[in-house]
Amino acid sequence: MATSVSAEEPRKRTCKSNNTNSSSRAEKKRKSANSDIELLQNWIEHDNHAYHVDTFLTSAKAYQIRIRLVSWYRANRRQLPWRGDPGPYDGSTVGYAASASSAKTSSIGKKKNGGKNNGNGKDIRSFFGGSSKAKREETINDPEEEKKEESDVTESTSRELTAYGVWVSEIMLQQTRVEAVIKYWIKWMDSFPTVHSLANATPEEVNAHWAGLGFYRRARLLHAGAKRVVDEHGGIVPNTVDELMKIEGIGRYTASAIASIAYGVEVPVVDGNVCRVLSRLTGIANHIKAPVMKDEIGWILAEKVVKARSSSASTNIDDKLGTPGEVNQALMELGATYCSPAGSGIDTNDPLVDFYASTKLGRAIGYVTMCDEGATKDRIEDLVAKCAFSTDKNKSRCRLCELNGASNAFYSISDRITADLSTSPSARLETVSAIAGHACLPIPPPKKAKREEVLAVAVISSRVADDDRPRWLMVKRPSEGLLAGQWEFPNVEVWNSAKADDKKEKTEKSKTIEVPLIDPLLRSKALTSFIGDILDESIAKQKRKQIKDAPITHIFSHVCHTMWLEYNHLDEDIAVSRRWKLEDGREAGWMSEDDMKDVGITSGVHKILAKVKIM
Repeated sequence: MATSVSAEEPRKRTCKSNNTNSSSRAEKKRKSANSDIELLQNWIEHDNHAYHVDTFLTSAKAYQIRIRLVSWYRANRRQLPWRGDPGPYDGSTVGYAASASSAKTSSIGKKKNGGKNNGNGKDIRSFFGGSSKAKREETINDPEEEKKEESDVTESTSRELTAYGVWVSEIMLQQTRVEAVIKYWIKWMDSFPTVHSLANATPEEVNAHWAGLGFYRRARLLHAGAKRVVDEHGGIVPNTVDELMKIEGIGRYTASAIASIAYGVEVPVVDGNVCRVLSRLTGIANHIKAPVMKDEIGWILAEKVVKARSSSASTNIDDKLGTPGEVNQALMELGATYCSPAGSGIDTNDPLVDFYASTKLGRAIGYVTMCDEGATKDRIEDLVAKCAFSTDKNKSRCRLCELNGASNAFYSISDRITADLSTSPSARLETVSAIAGHACLPIPPPKKAKREEVLAVAVISSRVADDDRPRWLMVKRPSEGLLAGQWEFPNVEVWNSAKADDKKEKTEKSKTIEVPLIDPLLRSKALTSFIGDILDESIAKQKRKQIKDAPITHIFSHVCHTMWLEYNHLDEDIAVSRRWKLEDGREAGWMSEDDMKDVGITSGVHKILAKVKIM
């Protein structure tokens, strides 16, 4: 006889199944939270730099990271001429920055624009130059001008990847944006295609090709280095780090980049982008400019990835591992894109999204910050406070992390999570916490105010017979120091913050320095005295028109020039003598604008000239 089954029974079974699934999910979440709390506790208490490797960068993880990096790099890397790629070239990260910001806003669910992408940010994939089959600033000036200079250069044929080409690119990329370097590199390589051709160039030719890139000392050292390579190596760039570091202008970073990219030498390359990736991968509570990170242990961490192998000997020779140059460039590329300061750490297109300690720690701190379990919260917060305010001088500590770095990072991450959740109460705690952890590691470097200098600048013009073009009085700077060997308008320093008597200015380096208004008569007197060393005293004393509306400000990486201009046109036909020596050994001369192009004047001189010409 068939058993009768009521209609209620399947519902009971369904409810029981749902309750079981819900219970299973809750148990899984509880175990995950406990694991995160244990990770967080160990991170707060760790007292040795080996912790970062043993926990987050084991040999197995380093191998997986290398495989992921190489695969991602080969599919998405930027097309750049010094990599041997054909055009078009575009190294800009502007689109990525907008995309990253939009992605964060969308993930956190902020109310602005309804938490939706407003369409202005590009997808990260549009940042890269396309699929491939087989990277710093002297001046920080007009952003609009920089946009105009961004390169979108097209070349139909690839250039050969050479050690010399890599060397030139790495020197140009120091403190200069990738997109700004592209057209300079192409022009340079067209004019000086070999080490021999660069070694045979004149200093004026070298400066003319470098003009606009800033940090002109780089060009002088590159020129001197080429001469050494010709003299000592027959024009062939050395293939070892030790030999490369004997060349002018080449330090450990550049030597390692050339050796690994051009010659396949298995050495790490560590710059700021790589330090950021390593900090987030291994939970280092320090800033990327800390000497222990950028000059010492950071290289050991990067080497773990560059030399990573599978435990299986049969896979040691494996195309998936890539070349050392590919691994190093992938790390730098990642640090400039998905793992840039604006990176979220949760983007599924990020090849290392599963490996970041920063997001794991962020989620754990989010749980502690917002959890209702008072005992756990109190225990972790007591531990953080104990580590932050410990007075035990004999206690060992991690060399990689800043003193109290973990506790300071804990508070920063916790505060950010609380702030984001107060703005978007419906956002997922796990997402908000992961982004906060990624944003707060590495910790920000200490801010240092730029040195301020006030200059009085003389802009003096004259003409020569049968030529309507004005000639401008120019002076060549000393061979050492800022803008060494560059031509500029005569000027004198009338105030320098580094020499100021106010002790408060010297001690409060993070504060903005207030630039004083120097008496115009004092500026003019100092300028007249200096010009008297260049021209006849009677000419030097001729009255100059002071341009009083506003000074010109020109910002370098470490100093800001406030320049007050005085202008005079000399009716006398005195611009015949083109160049002459001053008593201090420097050179002076009259130059047309064409002459200025030939010697390669700086953007600061361009600014002054443009100001005077519209008067």
